[in-house]
Parts: sequence; structure tokens; C-alpha cells
Amino acid sequence: MENSPQRTVLLVVLLLASSLFGGCFSSLQEYSTHTWLPGGGDVYYYGLEATLDVYGFDLQHGQASAAAIWIVNRGDGHPSSLSAIQFGWHIFPWLYKDSHTHFYTAWMSGGTSGKGCMNMNCAGFHKTSSSIAPGHVISPVSRVNDQKSYITLRIFKANYSGDWHIHFGPSGDSEPVAYFPKSLIPGLIGNTVEISFGGYVAHKKPRLSPPMGSGYVAYNENAASFSSLKLIDRDGNDYPIDKDLPYTTDMKGCYNPSNIYSAQFFYGGPGCID
Repeated sequence: MENSPQRTVLLVVLLLASSLFGGCFSSLQEYSTHTWLPGGGDVYYYGLEATLDVYGFDLQHGQASAAAIWIVNRGDGHPSSLSAIQFGWHIFPWLYKDSHTHFYTAWMSGGTSGKGCMNMNCAGFHKTSSSIAPGHVISPVSRVNDQKSYITLRIFKANYSGDWHIHFGPSGDSEPVAYFPKSLIPGLIGNTVEISFGGYVAHKKPRLSPPMGSGYVAYNENAASFSSLKLIDRDGNDYPIDKDLPYTTDMKGCYNPSNIYSAQFFYGGPGCID
């Protein structure tokens, strides 16, 4: 049976964790995303741009919190054929041995039978910036009821090469930082993709479920957001998201996102009770 969008997002997170860390971060996952799905029209998209407010928390080993963009091809519907790119900001003490907020990238090719990598931890991913690299600490971060810190993320497939380019920078001022060669992730070559964006958290018992976003639920005035959302077509043209898209979340409903309105939505929450 073909995976649902909900299951696809969860599988990407779980399989990336398994392939990157050898299954040693077996954890409970919750997520809160919107997804553009191919089909139902003549236009297909191969990228996204978004501006995110960035937060920091004092997390412990066994906890993680992130806001990200996913580019996914499901292959034949089985986990072993899933291919994906994931990037954004996260707090991941297991990986960095700290609780800072980091810019990160990750990729996966072939799901359970394939391979994956995070940041610059293996060959194949090409960094193009001399000042910013995956793993970079983002500072300052936003403070609730105080000044906010924003970043703009952009990913798109270059029509001339088929490579996937990553841009990152302060709000509205992103710059090229790296690209994934098309040969690195064969499952994305010549195929349509799903584009998801939102937050996710993970924890390993006995650690508690960590905050997502700002730590406030979507309909609170202090909630975290994705704004200036734009889908990108094969020719690099931007299309502001002016209507709502399907959302996916964990079954507990701890982190339900808001609807998309005027290319913006809100997400997050303080944590879940297992």
C-alpha cells in the first residue's frame, strides 16, 4: 500500500535517524507539517522558500527539536525506496554535544536499504559558501515576548543540471551555501516530489517530549511561524502559497499547525504526554 503523506513524513524522520546514527537514537517522534502533493494540475514544483523564526531550548541527550523543509520521493511506496532531502534548524544534543540551535542538512537515498548523511559528515554533498556550513550555530535566537530572529531557507532543483541547491541566511537575505548533486540521490532524478515543511520533535524515554517551535501552540500569539512561503517550479519561478495545503501531525494532536493564510502558518507546542 502506498504511504500516506503522514506516514511519509514520519518514515523520512525515522529512517534518517536510523541510517545516520545506526539506530542508536531510537525515539518517539511527533511532527506538525503542511505538504504540497504533485498531481491535480499542470504545474509541478521542485523547491520551496520560507522564512522561519528560530528558537533555542535547553535540551538534554535523548531529545531533539527542529523546524525543516522536506523534499521527498516515495519510490514504489515501500520504505526501502524512499529518497529525501531535509534541512532547516534544529537542537540536537546527541549529535553536537551541546544545546545550541544549528543550521543543518540531511539526505537519504534508498530508505532502509540505502544510505544517508547529515551536514558534512560524509562525501558527496558540496559546500559552496566560505562563511556558512551545515552545522553552523544560529545566533542570536528569538526570545518570546522580545526580539525575534529569522532565517530564510530556499531549496530548488536547477533545471540545467538537476542538482538540488540550498540557500540560507538572515530573513529575506539568503545566499547559496551548498548543493546536493543529482547523482547523490538517484531516487530524485526525473521524478516528481512531495514538499513538506513544519516542525518535528523526538525524545527517548525517560526524557520528556521537548518543545516544538517556540514552545507555544499554533493559535497562541507567541507561536512560531513559517512565512513568505513560495513554491518553486522547474524554471526557478516563485509562486506564493495563497491557499491552505493538507497538514499532517501525530495522532496525539499535541502540535497541530494552523491553516496557511497569506503564505504563512503557525505551529508548535510545549510538549506531549506519553
